[in-house]
Amino acid sequence: MEEIETGPPRYDATTMLLHWVTAVMVVVLWVGATTLDWLPRGPLRADARSFHVALGLALGVLILGRLTWRLSWGKPLPGVKAGAFATAAVAAHRGLYALMAAMVLVGIVLVSTTGDTAFNHFRIDPLASADQALADQLRRTHAAIGWTIVALAGVHSAAAIYHQYVLRDNLLARMLPRRR
Repeated sequence: MEEIETGPPRYDATTMLLHWVTAVMVVVLWVGATTLDWLPRGPLRADARSFHVALGLALGVLILGRLTWRLSWGKPLPGVKAGAFATAAVAAHRGLYALMAAMVLVGIVLVSTTGDTAFNHFRIDPLASADQALADQLRRTHAAIGWTIVALAGVHSAAAIYHQYVLRDNLLARMLPRRR
């Protein structure tokens, strides 16, 4: 017997999983980046930085996977009503994708410029001679993009909460697992 869907249209399970895994990764990466300097210099900090780099690369792969899924197999949903808020919602979603992609790319360029070690075992040599001014600018850019992602994700979350509890349109049900 086929299950009959009731309530608002929902995203498919893969889209929901990719969304929430991305959200968790962004939070872990941001918390890790903002607390990295709290760790004493040495192997622990180097491992934490290596974890941050590895998770950032994994986020880049995940973003490519999300885009591939969304553009090919993902279940499209009807959009919200036309107008400024709908335009803002589309811009926010596209902006988050673009910012996450930019963040990963700037991180790769940063590691490529400065070199590093991977979990204190494997040396990553810089691709070019280390330019401290460029490395500092890349660090500032990486941090600025991170804060912008956090701000835009906060607006995204606030909009979802506004829809759920003020407009009472049950928008959150589109992206939350079904209750049993």
